[in-house]
Amino acid sequence: MNIKSFINAKMAVVLLLVLGALLVLSPAGLRKANTLSHAELVASITSQTAFVSAEDVATWLIDKRPDVLVVDLRPADEYGEYHLPGAINLPLASLFDAENLDQLSPDYQIVLYSNGSVYAAQAWVMLQQLGIDAYVMSGGLNYWAKAILHPEQPNDLAANPEVLQYQFRKAASGFFNGGGIDVSKDDASKQATPPVATPPKRPRRKKAE
Repeated sequence: MNIKSFINAKMAVVLLLVLGALLVLSPAGLRKANTLSHAELVASITSQTAFVSAEDVATWLIDKRPDVLVVDLRPADEYGEYHLPGAINLPLASLFDAENLDQLSPDYQIVLYSNGSVYAAQAWVMLQQLGIDAYVMSGGLNYWAKAILHPEQPNDLAANPEVLQYQFRKAASGFFNGGGIDVSKDDASKQATPPVATPPKRPRRKKAE
C-alpha cells in the first residue's frame, strides 16, 4: 500500500468514526436534515468519493480554476501563519453561521482542509446532511507539506508512475515556493477534543441538476 492509499484509508476510518459520533450525539437532528441516507454517507466514505488528493488540489490551484473554493477550517491565527493560495478561512467553530454557509455556493467545487483529518471530516459529514457537496483534502496540510512542499525523491528502482508523480510534486513545490508551514501540528494540537459544531436545523437545497 503506497502512502496515498494509506492516507485515504485512514481518512475513511476517521470519517466513519465522526459519522458514528454525530449520530450518537444528535441522531434526531441529523435525521431532520437528512439529504443522504446513512447508508449513502457510508458508501461515499468507503468508496473514497468524499476525498480529493493534495496533488489534484495543487493542479486546480496552479490552473487557477474559478469553480474551486478551498476552505481552511483552522483557527484564524493558524490561517494567518500559512494557508493554501486562495483559500478562505471559515473556522469549524463558526462554519455553520448563516453568513459562512452563504459562501458555500453550489456553483463551487468545495474542498475542505485542516491540519490533519478530524475537523475536515466533521465538517464534511454535517455539510452533507445540509445538502452541501464538498470534498476533503486527503491528509490535510500535514500531507500537503510532505508531498507537495517538500516531496521526497524516489529511489533509483522506483516505477515510472512514482517517478512521474515525484516530478509533478517537485514542479508544484517550486510553484508554491515551499511555504512556512509547521508540519508537526494536527487537529488536536491545541485541544484534546475537537469542537462539535452544531449545524442549523433547516437544510439548504441542492442546486438542481
